[in-house]
Amino acid sequence: MKEKSGIGSWLRGGGVMLEQHKDPILSQEIVDFVDPERIRVIPGLNPWEDISQIGPEELIQVARLARIVDERDGYPLFRKLRRCMGHKASVYVDAMDEEPYISSQLGPMLHRREECISGLMLACKAVDAADCAILVYQGITDIDVKIPRTIQGVPVQRVGGRYPSELLSAQSLVEENGHVSLYVGSCALIHLHRAVYAARMHSTAFLTVAGNCVHSPCNMEVNVDTTATAVLERCGLDETPTRVVIGGSMTGESVAETDEVLVRATTRAILAIQESAADKKLQCVGCGRCSEVCPIGLNPMYLYRSIAMSLHDRAKALDYRMCIGCMCCSYVCPAKLDIAGRIAWYRKSRKEARP
Repeated sequence: MKEKSGIGSWLRGGGVMLEQHKDPILSQEIVDFVDPERIRVIPGLNPWEDISQIGPEELIQVARLARIVDERDGYPLFRKLRRCMGHKASVYVDAMDEEPYISSQLGPMLHRREECISGLMLACKAVDAADCAILVYQGITDIDVKIPRTIQGVPVQRVGGRYPSELLSAQSLVEENGHVSLYVGSCALIHLHRAVYAARMHSTAFLTVAGNCVHSPCNMEVNVDTTATAVLERCGLDETPTRVVIGGSMTGESVAETDEVLVRATTRAILAIQESAADKKLQCVGCGRCSEVCPIGLNPMYLYRSIAMSLHDRAKALDYRMCIGCMCCSYVCPAKLDIAGRIAWYRKSRKEARP
């Protein structure tokens, strides 16, 4: 398979191979936790029945009115489509979900495939696409559900490489040698289908609920602005978690008060975790594993120490702003240090974004 543009092209020999742990969640049907009274419709818009009656500009306008946000990058879908008009772009469905436990893109793509492929065809029509394909992560092997080679005639491409290949391909629009590639999350395409055929606003989100405290882990569709507490109560908790993570299992953010956290259109997962004594943080032993796996080629060990000692000039010389927050360094650290979290905190405290 030809490697798609933007994925792995600037990995510097780093990254890690992650155990996926997708099942039994991925093989199960998506749990419906949607309040019909909170489903919003687009004011003044009648659903289309015949796709031949809607043009590219009208499709983009529907995506704008529906306020569809791509879950992979938080970018409005209509802007992504508009930027690709006239470029004969290749449209790729992002259903990779390369972080452990998370299958909130791959699950909807498999279990809501009719809506997803319909949305893909609408996106292709909007940009007059040259071709299209579905991207899944090659390292997913521990699942019972079979991922076919084609879905309703659309080829499925398996993307290899080490994590964070999906994170490094976060660009929505990649141009290489005059050819444009557009990457769209599978859930955003489902919402595009619903906006066109049912005049529905983007008012729900697909997410994975998992963790060693969750009684019934699952992929779930919930209303936007539902609290994390309500989601966890729906799935049930076997014990009180010591940590709740919102977002990816690698890149998510720990929260203290789940009552104050609301599901957003870009929320990919809610994980409830009970940490053991083995997870207790120790001191850095200087093993250098973090430097070996950094996909950008940074030295996280020295960065961590420089930040701890407030050596600002040294931290700047070590290019702390280039950290992409993939968490590879924290993942392999035998001392369980939150290296990436400390670097991210430092960058925010200095009010400097990544170049």
